Amino acid sequence: MKIRLTKNLEPLRASALARLDEMAGEQLHPLTSSPIAALRARKLAEAKRVLGGEGGAPLLTAEAVAKGLPVAELASSVVAKAAADAAALTAIETRRQATQAAIRSAPHPAAIEAALEEFLNG
Repeated sequence: MKIRLTKNLEPLRASALARLDEMAGEQLHPLTSSPIAALRARKLAEAKRVLGGEGGAPLLTAEAVAKGLPVAELASSVVAKAAADAAALTAIETRRQATQAAIRSAPHPAAIEAALEEFLNG
């Protein structure tokens, strides 16, 4: 019977998963919880009302007047920007989940570090 010595990787995995969440949070913050993200969410709600034929779009109206654009055209561009932001969120979350799986299955500390590095540079 062979005896195999292995290092307990669980504390390292837990630390790496926590670091991964921090790194993902840094990437997600501008898209989800920054003051600009809150403003974009309000503009999106207004854009949906405008495109749905409802009123009540003071932010978009002021911006459209300042830019010399029809409010409906600005509303369409706000919806397109929101779709691009949603795609960026999806990409970050997909990479985060793949990195979690790589960390959980990593056979050694270097593989854990490599997974984090790939997320950071991916």
